[in-house]
Amino acid sequence: MADVQDLVDEASAILLAPVTLEDRRFRLLAFAAHAEDADSVRVETVMSRGAHPRTREWFESFGIARATGPVHVPADPERGTAARLCLPARWHGVVHGYLWAVEPPEGLTTERIRAASVLADRAGAHLARLASRRHETERLVLELLDAAAGGVAGPARELAEELAVDPATHAAVVVLGAAPGVRLRAEEVHGPGGLPRRIGVAERSGDLVLVVPADDDPEVHDAAESAIRVLAKVTDAHVVAGVGRLVALPAVASSLREARAALRVVRPTPADGEVPPVAARVHPWASLGIERLLGTAAGDELLEAVRTPAVAELLSAAPELVETAQVYLDEAGSMAATSDRLGLHRQSIYARLRRIESLTGLDLSRGRDRLELHLGLLVATKDSGHGSRPHTRTAKEGRRESSRSRER
Repeated sequence: MADVQDLVDEASAILLAPVTLEDRRFRLLAFAAHAEDADSVRVETVMSRGAHPRTREWFESFGIARATGPVHVPADPERGTAARLCLPARWHGVVHGYLWAVEPPEGLTTERIRAASVLADRAGAHLARLASRRHETERLVLELLDAAAGGVAGPARELAEELAVDPATHAAVVVLGAAPGVRLRAEEVHGPGGLPRRIGVAERSGDLVLVVPADDDPEVHDAAESAIRVLAKVTDAHVVAGVGRLVALPAVASSLREARAALRVVRPTPADGEVPPVAARVHPWASLGIERLLGTAAGDELLEAVRTPAVAELLSAAPELVETAQVYLDEAGSMAATSDRLGLHRQSIYARLRRIESLTGLDLSRGRDRLELHLGLLVATKDSGHGSRPHTRTAKEGRRESSRSRER
C-alpha cells in the first residue's frame, strides 16, 4: 500500500495534523506518525489495525457514508476523542474509504481542507481500483469452479495469472461458513490485515470460497485459520472451514466438492450458542472418517435410514444410557476403556448395557447389531449439534454411581 501511504503522509503535511486512511469497514490502510498526543480512537485504530464496531457506529451517525464533502466530527470527552475532520475517499460518487485528521485546537483552514480533499479523491480512485481487481479475481474464481470438465484450462491459466502464481501450482479449496442465515462477505477478508493477494476469494450463497495455492496441507490449514481470525474481527458468528484436498489448479472443482461436503458436516447450528475457543475450526475432508457420509448428497436420506427403531428407542431413553452405549462402542467394546472414560465401575456398565439391549432388542455381542447402533448414534448426535463425543463423568461422579450400583 505504498501509494496510499504517500497520500497519507502528504495529507498530514498539508493539514499539520495526525492523519489515517481507513476503508469503508474502518480497517486501517495507512497512517502518518505525528508529534501530537494521540487520542483513544487513534491509538485503538493504529494498534488494532481498525476501529471497534461501536466506534464505527458512532462516526457513521454523522452521515460520513453518504457525505459528498468534508464532515467535521466534534470532540467527545466521554469517549476520550478529539475533534476530527473526515474526508470521504470517493470515486465516481461511491465512498471507498475515509481520510481522517485529528483537528488542531485552532482548527483547519478552508485552503488546507480543500488541498487535502484532492488527496482524499486520489485515495478513493486507488481504493476503487483495488476493489475492481478483487471483483475480477472473484469472477475468475467462480468461472474456474463452474467450468465444465473439458474447459478448465483457460480459466485456470487466467486465475493463475491474476494471483501471480505458477499455472502448474497445486491448490486446495476452503469453504468458510457460519450458522444458516449468517452471511459472510468477500470484502471482509480483503485489505491490510486480511488474506494475502495470492489467495482467490469469492462469495457464494453466504459462504466464502477460497482457492489457496499451496505446497502442502499445513499451508492450506494456516490460510483457513487466518481467514477465520480476520472474520472474527467483523462478526460474532462462529465460523468454521471445510477444506478439500490439494489438487492441480485446473481440478479445484473436485476440491470444492470435498470442502462443501466437509462444511455440511461441521457447520454450526443456531442452537449451538457460544462455542468454546478450543473448538476445532478447520475441518479437512480427508480427516472426517465415517462422518463423510453426512456430507454427501444423500446425507439427509442417510439420517433417516440410520435412525432405525432400535436407535430411536435408545435416543428416547435416559441420557446416561445413550452416553454409555456411545462410549462403549467408540472404545470397540473395551470394558476397561469404557470404565475409565465414564469413571464408572464395570458392574454399573454391565447393568446399563443389559438395559440398552432390553430397550433396543439388539444383541451387542453381534457385530451387525453393534454396527447398527454405533452408526445410528454417531449420525444422530452429530446431526443434533452435540458432537460425536459424549460428556465424560468426573471420577467423583463415577464413584457415586458405582456406590449406588453396589447398594442396588
